[in-house]
Amino acid sequence: MAKHTGEKRAASKAQSTLRARGSHGGAAYGQRPVARTLVTLLVAAAACVVIVALGELGILHYPEKPNPAPAKSAATASAAKDSSGRKAQDSGTSAADADASDSSSSAKESSPVVSTKLADMFAKGEVKSIRVLGDSITAGLGCDGYDAPSDTGTVVYSGPQGSYQESATTVSTWANDFRAYAAQRGVTNFVNAGVSGFKMQYLAEDPAAWLGDGADVIVVMLGTNDAARRTSDEFCADAEIGLKAAAAKCKLLIVVSPPQNRRTDATNNFDMQRADQVLASLCKMKGYVHVSFLDTLQLDSEDFNADELHPTTAGSHKLWQAFREQLAL
Repeated sequence: MAKHTGEKRAASKAQSTLRARGSHGGAAYGQRPVARTLVTLLVAAAACVVIVALGELGILHYPEKPNPAPAKSAATASAAKDSSGRKAQDSGTSAADADASDSSSSAKESSPVVSTKLADMFAKGEVKSIRVLGDSITAGLGCDGYDAPSDTGTVVYSGPQGSYQESATTVSTWANDFRAYAAQRGVTNFVNAGVSGFKMQYLAEDPAAWLGDGADVIVVMLGTNDAARRTSDEFCADAEIGLKAAAAKCKLLIVVSPPQNRRTDATNNFDMQRADQVLASLCKMKGYVHVSFLDTLQLDSEDFNADELHPTTAGSHKLWQAFREQLAL
């Protein structure tokens, strides 16, 4: 009996020992999933860090949602339609010529509208006088009819550089294209004050000699000759002074960047791209309207005369079309 009791106690003790061990072993096993979870989270975090780093270095690229093209405003669409419809009548060409012109230029994207201020003024009948200041490109050198004597006798400049009359209204220059357009919209006083060889410097030094009594709208296209005779910094300073004087003499000042050139008669100190940058920056700062002819014409083409500086009649008409398009006329 005592032996049986001892065996029973031994068995009971062994079972207690096994339960104790089983309980300890179960607790250790229960902790393993937590450890595995922590390790997984750390690996995932490290992977995210690596992916972000690769993206910052430009090794990985993420697809971007394309931005929808901006819709054209009704006013812009209407202006474009009106511009096309009136082209033949304003330029004095036939409808067939206008269609041919449209066809030949259809591959080239139209210039963007930069301002509707002038179009709005025309619509309200607020423009009765316009004065265009420029150099030989505005006067029409190299265009058909340039040698004709002035048919207005209007003195466009009288000052330190001498005295000059307006070029003939029959010259096939962009300024006279503008003249014809303006005349059909109530402008009774249009002056093409383009003088061959003139610079922004002259406007800065003696604005009264060139501006006269001013006008409702003044257009200035200068910089071609400054590039060959002044530095970029000097041109910038001259432009700030001269354009400020012009703005004080009108309701609306329009500043035009000249077309690119590769002139053979002189060496440029800076190119027309730099002139465009200077004028665009100044206009943005001062609130003037800026129109750019920089890329309107094609070098080594029928747009230019042999000097690669002065536009031909065809090239000058392109300048006018760019002017119209950018101002929604």
